[in-house]
Amino acid sequence: MRRIWHNHHIWLHTIILLKTCSFAYAQPVPVSVLSAGVTPQQNIPDHIDPRTHLSGNWGGIRNWLLAQGIDIRISDTNEFWSNPVGGAQASSNYIGSAAVEMVTNLHTLTGLPLGTFDISAMEIRGRPFSNTPLYVFNQTSNIEADDNGRLYELWYSQKFMGERLAFRIGKLDLGHDFMVSSVGLNFLNASFSWPIMPDNDLYDQGPVSPVATPAIRLRYTLSPHWNFLFAAADDNPVGGPFINAKDLWNQNRDPGGTRFSFRTGALFFGEVQYRRTLYGRQGTYKLGGYFDTGRFPDQSDLRKNHKTNWAVYAIADQTLQHFGRITELDAFIRGNWTADTDRNQIVYAADAGLSLKGPFWTCRRHGGVWCGPGGG
Repeated sequence: MRRIWHNHHIWLHTIILLKTCSFAYAQPVPVSVLSAGVTPQQNIPDHIDPRTHLSGNWGGIRNWLLAQGIDIRISDTNEFWSNPVGGAQASSNYIGSAAVEMVTNLHTLTGLPLGTFDISAMEIRGRPFSNTPLYVFNQTSNIEADDNGRLYELWYSQKFMGERLAFRIGKLDLGHDFMVSSVGLNFLNASFSWPIMPDNDLYDQGPVSPVATPAIRLRYTLSPHWNFLFAAADDNPVGGPFINAKDLWNQNRDPGGTRFSFRTGALFFGEVQYRRTLYGRQGTYKLGGYFDTGRFPDQSDLRKNHKTNWAVYAIADQTLQHFGRITELDAFIRGNWTADTDRNQIVYAADAGLSLKGPFWTCRRHGGVWCGPGGG
């Protein structure tokens, strides 16, 4: 939701979550996909274990498709949130999201030296409640969005130079690669996935679910320790105004996800990643930033606009301690900052958290306790 404030806004929240036992397949999901339910493209498995998938092997069809290089993924997420006090009024809200993704290894399918093709769609249901009645600056839930069915991502990816250079082009969710903390993804609250700062300071809440954007993304792997990422994208594919009182997220201007407007500006992301293992404890450290060539309204006078926008950020994910075979304590910290105070309602933000994986023997590695604060 876009708001114009003449003073700094401070928010602080702490979340403690418990994951119960599950016999379904579980894996970490990236920030942007959390509201879509689609997992990022990974290596296509050789076969399907029916015990780890709710719908099984489809009578052997899934294994046959995998042999052709085709992996179909279906997921559905349902949440119920209650706010007994605070905000404009007490409320209880249901939200849900279903997603379908098809990943195709074109080399396996055709025998030609081709890459990977990915297409996904989502159906979002329920009523968004963060804007009204909570009136908060960021979505409460990772799957919260305007209810509609839409095309999500559509892209082609190819690797070169012995798979050191990965090139991806199409309709992309850049939250898969940029500004993401792997430990922060364990939290349901959206502030720990896609940060509150770009969510409020960029058009359409940034190039993340459910509004993916036309983009090119490059990833260069220098060594097992170093990765370099760059992306160039359309900063406003929906083509709506920055502030829209009738459609706060601008998502209803393009309910099908097939509209592309290139009239506003270009958005560039860059990020450096460093990984290391010290005394058996793995850590990942990231430094990056974004630059937008578009125009942004002044925070004190909506009649004025400012050219360009930018921000920098740093992220650290670190394993602190192992307790036995599956239990471990992880931590993350992330900070965002910009000097453009005249065009941004959030000019600095930070969040951090702790993750204790597998503390309950009955749940094995899929159980956990997470807690963390954030502020901006």
